[in-house]
Amino acid sequence: MKRIVVTVAEDGTVSAETLGITGAKCLDYVAVLEELLAAQTVHSEYTREFSTVQNRQVQHDGL
Repeated sequence: MKRIVVTVAEDGTVSAETLGITGAKCLDYVAVLEELLAAQTVHSEYTREFSTVQNRQVQHDGL
């Protein structure tokens, strides 16, 4: 199941995490979240899951 978990801290900072969305597809949701929240991304990082998928693709492409 694809999910986006959005958390609003007491100071008003908003963070979001994609779950069940693998590979670079998760990046498509950044613009959607920015528009919905009227916000701009100031920090972004890949999850361990993204890195694992990328490594598999690199290994597969190299065979």
